[in-house]
Formats: sequence, structure tokens, C-alpha cells
Amino acid sequence: MSLTECTVETNNVQKLPDSPTQELKKVFDKVGEDIKKYINETLIPDIEEEDDKVEENIKKIIIKTYKYNATTLAEIAEDEDYTIPSIYNVNTHGLDVYFEGTLLSLEEHYTERGTGQSDKIRFKFTVPKNSVLTFVIRK
Repeated sequence: MSLTECTVETNNVQKLPDSPTQELKKVFDKVGEDIKKYINETLIPDIEEEDDKVEENIKKIIIKTYKYNATTLAEIAEDEDYTIPSIYNVNTHGLDVYFEGTLLSLEEHYTERGTGQSDKIRFKFTVPKNSVLTFVIRK
């Protein structure tokens, strides 16, 4: 964060003549007014501008995660395309696949099918009937 430095003079009293007068009141008031002006007209707008930038950057990195559990009703043959419950972005590491609670490795245990967005994967092993599959999709 880059904030504007406060350059308000705060040693005004030392510059006064030895005999305090009405001028002393003005100097005391001036320092407070100068600091107030810096805070309201410079510091707060700088902070708000930086805050807006941070908020915008946070919005850019927020990723929604969706989790789907499925129990296979039939055996899924090796090298057979399987339709998962939702679309994911291919080749973005936006999909995790679990077999019976164990995270499967992309390319070792399954491949993503299609380009761009897809709802297909292909297992590199036979998935038995009544197996629990979990799909975690990040968008």
C-alpha cells in the first residue's frame, strides 16, 4: 500500500516569540486543522482507493468449489467416458476426483475428456458397481 506522507508542520509553537499572545491560539488551532485536513483530504481517500484495489483483486481470485458425491449403479469399464455431475474447465486443475475417499491422480488414474469445458472423464481402471465417487470442481 502506498500512502501519501504527512508533511504537516507540528513544531509551530517553537517558532513563536517568547511572549505568548493571540498568535499562540492561532498556532495551536492551525496544527489541528492541518492534521484534520491531511486525514480527511489525503489519507482517507488514499486508504479508500487502496481498499478498492484490494477488494477488486480479492474478487478476481475467489474460486467457487462444488462437491458432488455419486455411487455407481453399474460398473464403469476402463477407457469408457463417464459423465460427471457438472461441467469443469479442462486442463486447469479445476477438477479433483476421489474413488472411495482416495484422491486419484490425473493422467495416472483418469484423464479429462474434451477441450474448454467438459463434463466427461475417462478412468484408467474398471470402477466396480456401488463404488463411491466424489468430484470436487473449482470454478
